[in-house]
Amino acid sequence: MKKTVFAEVLGLFLAVSALAQVVPLHVDGRYFKDSDGRVVNLHGFAQTYSPWFNERGTKWTNYDVRACLAYNQGLIDDILAAGWKMDFVRLHMDPYWSNIPGRHTKGENDISAFSMERFKKYLDEVFVPMAEYAIGKGLYVIMRPPGVCPMNIRVGDDYQKYLMQVWDYVSRHPRLRNNAGVMFELANEPVNILGADGRRAGTKELTAYLQPIVKKMRRHCRNILLIPGLGWQSHYADFVKYPVKGKNIGYAVHCYPGWYNGGHGEGDVVVNYTGFKQGWDEQIMPLSRVAPMIVTEMDWAPSKYRSSWGKSDTGVAGGKGFGANFRKLADECGNMGWLLFTSPELLARFKDEAPQDGNHTFLTDPEACPWPCYHWFEEYKNASR
Repeated sequence: MKKTVFAEVLGLFLAVSALAQVVPLHVDGRYFKDSDGRVVNLHGFAQTYSPWFNERGTKWTNYDVRACLAYNQGLIDDILAAGWKMDFVRLHMDPYWSNIPGRHTKGENDISAFSMERFKKYLDEVFVPMAEYAIGKGLYVIMRPPGVCPMNIRVGDDYQKYLMQVWDYVSRHPRLRNNAGVMFELANEPVNILGADGRRAGTKELTAYLQPIVKKMRRHCRNILLIPGLGWQSHYADFVKYPVKGKNIGYAVHCYPGWYNGGHGEGDVVVNYTGFKQGWDEQIMPLSRVAPMIVTEMDWAPSKYRSSWGKSDTGVAGGKGFGANFRKLADECGNMGWLLFTSPELLARFKDEAPQDGNHTFLTDPEACPWPCYHWFEEYKNASR
């Protein structure tokens, strides 16, 4: 047997072996379903594999693959041991690994330092092992590309070519392609797209931007593909008119306090249910009626804790507050999974114990996301049995 054929067979064997803890999912109409036809709405967390996002460089550094894997696999173990009823992880293929060391960039949306050879190397050494480890623990994996979108993109630009290159390679990888435990989120937070005339355009042009990427990936794999919207992944209504075509297509949404006409304020955002629902019904519900969706960034907490991206409180469903109203709106869709974007080391420290003295912390305060989400995830898991 030729070496290349042997490697592919071995890769497929490893992928199938890793699937021992998950069942295949597919898109059926507006739902993600398992092989028995049951609707599946996933709930999870996210990991980023770079020193800065792993407790600000205090745990490992200097491209230490072994230390990176040990730390992040340990976090998965600790989160599950803490009792979190998670069933997916969003895996960021962080540009720390694929950028040429020492080359200056202007931020995560700058692809000038990207090296395809480094990406291939660390896909094998970091990202695939992390994905397989998570699947072995019963977690589906949503893989996102390195970095974030530039402020403005347009059909035929260098960033589209970059995404095409990354996903063409990933979708051909023998341990990822057709791995039912792995989904691909095609881009992170596109903001604006420009038309041929250089003016700001919309979803029609975004579909034209992403459709060739999907077409190329479908030559190699049938994994579920997740489509991002414009406006930092908040604009989805026009996908009903201009859908990305193909099988196993879903949509990846982001949501933070104040988005979707949901509130206002500096510091802690005061979220009003009526406005939040109005914006949600305009942007999310039309697409939710025809396609499955999953929120791949979302969290909240009072700003005093300095431990969340979103600044607000849980509040009361149907009244004021972000968290309870987010859950209400997501649940009403019926086909909306979501994650908690809180740093995983904090989730790993969670204990289902309220403080005896009443002095709450980020992890115990019912107005911050970890406490209610821990118990909501339990409810979801019990309801699915």
